[in-house]
Amino acid sequence: MEDVKRCQMCGKVISVAEETDYYRHIRIKYCDYCRDTAVRLQTAARVARLRERKKQKDALRDEQLHLLVQENELLRERVMQLREETGYKISEPSRNHNYRKDDFLC
Repeated sequence: MEDVKRCQMCGKVISVAEETDYYRHIRIKYCDYCRDTAVRLQTAARVARLRERKKQKDALRDEQLHLLVQENELLRERVMQLREETGYKISEPSRNHNYRKDDFLC
C-alpha cells in the first residue's frame, strides 16, 4: 500500500512516500498552486492577531493614562485644600530677577 499525501486545500496528490525523500514527504502540506494561497491566508491571520493584540495594549495604556490624569487632578485638589487650611501662600517670583539656567538645576 502506497503512502500518498494530498493537498490539504484542494485534495490533489502531492507526494508518494516511495517516490520522494521521506522528510519532504512528511513536511509538505499543499500543492504548488495552493501554497501561495495558504501563505497569504496564514499571513493575514497572523497580522490580524497582531493588530488585535496591539489594540488591546493601546486600550490598556489609554485606560492607565486616564486613571493617572484623574489621580493627578485629585492630588492637585488635595494640595490646594491643604494650602488653604494651613494658610500657605504661594509667593510670585520677583519680576526684577533674571533667572538663569543654573537656578533650576538640581
